[in-house]
Amino acid sequence: MKENKTANGNINHYDWLDENLQDFFEKLSINNVNNGIITAHGDKCYSFRDKWEEAGIPFPHGVAVYLLSYIHPWSDTCRNTDAGWKPVDDWVIETYPQVKELLAEV
Repeated sequence: MKENKTANGNINHYDWLDENLQDFFEKLSINNVNNGIITAHGDKCYSFRDKWEEAGIPFPHGVAVYLLSYIHPWSDTCRNTDAGWKPVDDWVIETYPQVKELLAEV
């Protein structure tokens, strides 16, 4: 079994996403996205880690929800809203309760 923890004991979100993101997306009927989205955007979330963890969101889960913000129709509720751009870190906190049951355990 692959070790999914970093040297400081945190879960390595890249490993977790590699193993679980496709299943999460399929549960949301998202079938045309490959794991390249992880390497393209997975590094942009480090500054949100503490905020999400304070909100009770494990970091890998926060990153998975964050990645939804790049995919239609989810992007319409965050990046492309009628009112303009919504802060993605806050959007993750608001969206997480709707999707957390679809995410594999960390």
